[in-house]
Amino acid sequence: MTLQLIGALLTVLVPSWIGFQIAARYARRPAELRAAQNGLAVLVTEVEYGATPLPDALRSAARAAGSAIGAMFADVAHRLEEGGGITPGEALTEVVAGHRDATCLTPGDLETLLALAPVLGASDRRDQVRHLRLAMDRLAAAEAVAADERRRYERMYRYVGVLSGLALVLILI
Repeated sequence: MTLQLIGALLTVLVPSWIGFQIAARYARRPAELRAAQNGLAVLVTEVEYGATPLPDALRSAARAAGSAIGAMFADVAHRLEEGGGITPGEALTEVVAGHRDATCLTPGDLETLLALAPVLGASDRRDQVRHLRLAMDRLAAAEAVAADERRRYERMYRYVGVLSGLALVLILI
């Protein structure tokens, strides 16, 4: 009897945990998109008004963004400081590819960040600011979509996880 109870409990807990993990991704994506916008806003300020060297500007963006997105900005700054003849665009491309699984951003969101690679540190100040603001606008639109998806799917995946576990227990009994 006790072994059956433990089995039933595990049968409910595992699908519930999976449902909660999926729901957490829906909850984190809008926050990460907002963090990316905050980091890019600081980067715009640093590039436009401060004329700050790019690694220092990226570190400021990392502090503003925080979380996994801030780690991406900090890694780009670190790669640029290491030297080795790497361009800012190459550093950004490598870091985004390396952090792809650490964030809840979709491939479309990451493409928005990767679109900055050809101009980051390679064009004049005005062109960089224009591209950074365009990326911020795209991320803001993606955040609105992500917030809507969160409203629609977060609770649903939690319920589906728990209810599918309960259904499995009923089927197996």
